[in-house]
Amino acid sequence: MSRMELRPFGVATAHTAAVIRAVPGEETRLWDLHPVPRLWSLREQLAHIALIRESIICTLTDRDPEALKAIFEGEPWIGSGGTLDLLEAWELHTRRCQIMLADLHTADLGKPFQTEFGNVSTPENYLRLMLLEETHHRAQMILLLRMFQLEAPDFPGRAWAELNM
Repeated sequence: MSRMELRPFGVATAHTAAVIRAVPGEETRLWDLHPVPRLWSLREQLAHIALIRESIICTLTDRDPEALKAIFEGEPWIGSGGTLDLLEAWELHTRRCQIMLADLHTADLGKPFQTEFGNVSTPENYLRLMLLEETHHRAQMILLLRMFQLEAPDFPGRAWAELNM
């Protein structure tokens, strides 16, 4: 994919990184709090975002998503580790995604394929779904930040508008 086509991925990635940085660096306790029943913790939300992103990109680039278990069943995605650990893990995750996305060809984005669930979709739709899923869970993280009386980063609406999204 071209750099221009990857811009929405980059904006979403940067906004999620800003949400991670909004939790004080020395703080580890807040990452695992459940202040509301059935609302995932900050760590669970972030791990879900990263796992979904990599799973979808693996599917689109014919890689085995089973390999992701080893990554996302370990530290800092589960267990312990604070903001700095999670930010480093997010950056490594982002690099893996960028490498895989580079294997997607613009001409193939509209070609239908059958998903693992038996639906027919296109890579373009799957990538759109990935961004929507990330936005949803990032919003949940922002809600938790506000509940913990932390300042959430501004929404990058101007950046999205400049991308004609």
